[in-house]
Amino acid sequence: MKEDNIKQPGVSFINLNTGEKFQDIWDILQTGGWRKLIPENIEYNNLKGVLKRSEWKPVVEDILPIYTGMSWNAATKTATDPVYIPRKLTPGMQTMMKAAESFFKKYEGKNIGVQLSGGLDSSIIIGLMHYLGIPFHLIGMSTTRYEFRTERYVQQKLQEWTDNSILIDYEQYLPMSNLENIPPYQYPDLLALNYGSENAMARECKKQGIEVLLTGDGGDNLFAEPIPVNHSECTWIPQVFSDPWSADIVYAPYGVELVPFYAEPGIMDAVYNLRLGQNEDNAKLWARDFFKEFLPEELVNYTYCADFWGLYIDGLQQALPKVRELFKKAWELTGHPHFSKTAEKELFEQDLLHAKKEMYQVLEARVALAVWLDALHR
Repeated sequence: MKEDNIKQPGVSFINLNTGEKFQDIWDILQTGGWRKLIPENIEYNNLKGVLKRSEWKPVVEDILPIYTGMSWNAATKTATDPVYIPRKLTPGMQTMMKAAESFFKKYEGKNIGVQLSGGLDSSIIIGLMHYLGIPFHLIGMSTTRYEFRTERYVQQKLQEWTDNSILIDYEQYLPMSNLENIPPYQYPDLLALNYGSENAMARECKKQGIEVLLTGDGGDNLFAEPIPVNHSECTWIPQVFSDPWSADIVYAPYGVELVPFYAEPGIMDAVYNLRLGQNEDNAKLWARDFFKEFLPEELVNYTYCADFWGLYIDGLQQALPKVRELFKKAWELTGHPHFSKTAEKELFEQDLLHAKKEMYQVLEARVALAVWLDALHR
């Protein structure tokens, strides 16, 4: 652990035993708090998923992270994620455009970038900026893999809308790559496994002078989930649309603010009222039609779904030698049976090509914990 540790304003902490709150826990870690691990809890939390993080258990004994937007109930000793209650507005394109203009006005005078994935959600942001005449940069990961042929084509079409764009070769920054270069951080986090690609984009943002990078995170919630007629029954949790670990650890050191467009209250209000009473829409047919004048026709007339499994499993296969080193180090540091030779053998001698979600979730949780220990003690 170093003295110049990166600040993490996106998270604070609470001691479940004493109720004491901490803005950071570096002092606790410095005095050996990292030894009080409960590895099974990070696996439990990953299986629960971020939408149920109010049910997460502490990975470091008695220390619970409180992410921005969460509420702490001292009586029940639980952290909860309040849902967003949208305002009632007159639905229509005018309302949507007013919300978008209001959002972009907050960043007037700054160099804005958008993550270019080739998917619908980020493409809508790009389309709105293009229509409104707002200058923007595009930064994205791209691959020549067959299963991403549509995303790649859309990325290329959207690049024509700006003179400032760059696509980074995803194959050079697969999941679980560059783990040995992650700086120390305070609490285990699964998002650390994507450090390679996020860091590559952050560095390019710095080169391009991008100060604000917009993401399409949250678009799945706004466009695909069913929308109850009663506003008070909304299930959106906009604070989970953001990525506090990457924002604090990866982008902020390069002077880049990571912003989820769809977590903006005005955008949520507009979309909610427009989709009032609609059923689940996994293909996002409503969004494709509503925003059609801002989008390439490929996103309006066709639906498709990206399959990231190939990237993830290739990343794991390439990282295995490094991961085994991390497990060895974690075992030497903690002596915890989760990192023993026996546990390592059981974990990695499974059929890793068998696309079983639960198996992979346990595996990546264990790796994320070893990565955190390594970052603290490098």
